[in-house]
Amino acid sequence: MIYLVGSNLEFEGVKTLVLNEIKFNKFSVNLAEFGALVLTSKNSVNALKFNQISPASLQIYSIGDGTSRAASEFGFAQIYTAKNAHGNDFAAEIAPFLKGKKTLFLRARETASSVGEILRENGVNLTQIIAYENVFKPLKEEQKPPKNSVIIFTAPSAVRNFTRNFGWDESYKAVAIGLTTAKELEIFISPAVSAQQNINSCVSLAKTLF
Repeated sequence: MIYLVGSNLEFEGVKTLVLNEIKFNKFSVNLAEFGALVLTSKNSVNALKFNQISPASLQIYSIGDGTSRAASEFGFAQIYTAKNAHGNDFAAEIAPFLKGKKTLFLRARETASSVGEILRENGVNLTQIIAYENVFKPLKEEQKPPKNSVIIFTAPSAVRNFTRNFGWDESYKAVAIGLTTAKELEIFISPAVSAQQNINSCVSLAKTLF
């Protein structure tokens, strides 16, 4: 059986395990005061919605297609989608574009990458707001995947939540959506890493392993 952890999307032949919920934090910010907005997740866009903050005319730097799509649907028009969808590589790619721009980064409370630190080290005038957090949501033991399952992890937090809840069985095979997630899995297994950082690609890869 194939299991998907870290997303609530559903696919034929794949069982979804929801081990977390996103908690949005209350904050206030005037986007018009900034020249650029850095987004590493569509949750950052949803946090703006949660706080009833309207879009403004500023340059968006997005980590991937899904986040860019959410930003566009929210009302942002100037969107740059990075070529690198891995956190630290993303930060290194966009840092040169942010020189001289007052930049806002809406981030999670806990992150596996160092986007903010890398941008600041490169001289970016950066304001960071913790817009949301990933809250652990335990599942019952009977929902634990059986031996020889293929498990797809879509974020480092998905790995932490899964292993906190169920531990790890050495018979499992794993698919990681990207290098940061793969690194989180290294103490348990050497995972297969999706060539593209989207869940459809992960599912396709998982089906070749099952």
